[in-house]
Amino acid sequence: MKAEITIPKWVWILSLLVIVFSLGLGISPRDRDGRPLLLLPDIKAVEDYRRSLVDWHTRLAELDGRIARVLSNDYGGDLFSQSSDGQKVLNETLQVLQEIDQTAATPAAVPARELALNAASATLGAAQSALIWVSAPTPANLSSAQQALEAAHTNLSILEASQWMETK
Repeated sequence: MKAEITIPKWVWILSLLVIVFSLGLGISPRDRDGRPLLLLPDIKAVEDYRRSLVDWHTRLAELDGRIARVLSNDYGGDLFSQSSDGQKVLNETLQVLQEIDQTAATPAAVPARELALNAASATLGAAQSALIWVSAPTPANLSSAQQALEAAHTNLSILEASQWMETK
């Protein structure tokens, strides 16, 4: 004869509760002291915007490096590739700028939004200056493009120093 083993309901429920609690502890965002945050709608909106800022900063930093490459002599006289890369950087910078502009910011994030807009605008200016230099490679245009790129570096550094950029 086979004996049936029955497990009481309370064991199943308790096991399920322990699993759900463990998952919640593992994936919950945490504050500076390591305590889990309760994700109320306003807190979630701030955290989502902070994550967007980190993403925009990463993309702008990558575009900044690509602008520096356009201004370098890595193309070996291939004007088409150089201008094509410059145009791609300009288009992608415009896309990031539009995302920043069109993403709603919570009232607490308005200063951070301004920092991101400044960084994106400076990067856009550097991309435009780089394309001008590619079109007319004069020393004055190169100097102007390098100054615009330095301004973009400065604005990215200011954004990066913001507490909004702290990753957990």
